[in-house]
Amino acid sequence: MTTPAPEKPVRRRRPPRKQDTAARPVLRLGAAGWIVSWLVPTAVMGGLLLALGLIPGLNEDGFLAPLIPLIAAAAVVVGIPGTLLVSWLYRHQVRPTVHILGYVLVGLLYGPVVLVVGAGGLIPMLIPLIGFPAGILLGIGRWMAQPLARVENPAEEPDPAATPEPKDADHA
Repeated sequence: MTTPAPEKPVRRRRPPRKQDTAARPVLRLGAAGWIVSWLVPTAVMGGLLLALGLIPGLNEDGFLAPLIPLIAAAAVVVGIPGTLLVSWLYRHQVRPTVHILGYVLVGLLYGPVVLVVGAGGLIPMLIPLIGFPAGILLGIGRWMAQPLARVENPAEEPDPAATPEPKDADHA
């Protein structure tokens, strides 16, 4: 007597996954909004360091003056690509809190740039002196730029091919 061949269980085919990226809303921050959210906080940070450097007795050792070019370098090397990357990565998140926290994280990354000068002495202690205020200022800057952001919802936009053409009154 022979045994019957085992039967393969019938699997249900899953329908192919749809690409939902085209139908999801996108948060857009224009050039003016990006300048408000990045350049204004960076300029305020540089201005604060310049003002602190002008206070007599505070800059006796001369460690505040070299921080201004470091902030500028951090803003260019870390700030520009970081803020653009955060805006692109979170473009489908329409909640401003997510974007603000992303900008705060980019600002915190301004701090380790002081290690370019050297890792000895008091230099590593300056990381929080630069990173925390820069993070807070970039977060505030992104919050201030929120009215300049717009949400584009492709699902609400009418399809131009689907709308009928208007008829002329003369040919009716």
